Amino acid sequence: MTPQFNIFYPESLEAQRRIAARYEKSSTPKINNCAGAIDGILIWTTKPSLAEAKSSGIDQKKYLCGRKHKFEFNCQAVSDAQGRFLDVSIIYGGSTSDCLAFEGSDLYKRCTQGLMKQDFGKLPFVLFGDNAYLNSSFMATPYPNVSNDPGKKTKELRIRVECAFGMLVHRWGILCSAFPQNIKTRKVIATVIVLTKLHNFCIDESNNSQEILPSLEVDNNVLINRDDSYVEMVGVNKNETALPTDLMNGGHHYNDVPTGILRVHLKGINQVYLPLTMIHNFIAKGQWERPQMGTKNRNA
Repeated sequence: MTPQFNIFYPESLEAQRRIAARYEKSSTPKINNCAGAIDGILIWTTKPSLAEAKSSGIDQKKYLCGRKHKFEFNCQAVSDAQGRFLDVSIIYGGSTSDCLAFEGSDLYKRCTQGLMKQDFGKLPFVLFGDNAYLNSSFMATPYPNVSNDPGKKTKELRIRVECAFGMLVHRWGILCSAFPQNIKTRKVIATVIVLTKLHNFCIDESNNSQEILPSLEVDNNVLINRDDSYVEMVGVNKNETALPTDLMNGGHHYNDVPTGILRVHLKGINQVYLPLTMIHNFIAKGQWERPQMGTKNRNA
């Protein structure tokens, strides 16, 4: 395989420094330790047979995402600020939470072994995720159920991985609908991995990473008229990137994470000074807060 097409989160300090520098340019308060944004997207497929489910190691029922009412894979991915994929993992069915799907990935194991580096004089590099994930020494998520949380300023960075998903699905229309019945689960996974690699290649070869050639009318007609329907792209963010919202946020639950594990995790993180706290203090110290009605942010 040509190294140019490899998708493997980098281990070197210099590589993580470059990722964080690009995110810093996209950050209003200039957060300088975001070394990637993580989220999950559902890969729509048809119901696998019992034999195929057994061969893949995933229970047939685990493919069904109750929130989306589709048979799917949970695809975990990390992107940089330009929408390139830095890591992709597809090993669980659509019913799996993002938290558990991430913790089953090779990237999670590498993170627990000290993958994320610390640059001199800066906050430690971390991944930025939403509340579907758990805070840790290498993951920063917003405080849940906290009004006017300065940490919500990280949303403008976390949105980058959602935009990457939007570009990916827009670019490759096959992801807008269920993979055909005759494509086995292993080929579905292999196809998605290939498409993410081609996605990165397109960004590298383009002067404008947001520029995507319009779909051909004949392709749009095929997608729209399929028996199993298709997913519409919806413009929902300030970057005007259309997102496949019906394939996102399916793993935003902790139903499959034992309560005991959550309790131990929460107890453990309360004993240490997490990157989330450092980021919160960094933003609060700079007085980056939401402007009140009729006023202007003094740092704007």
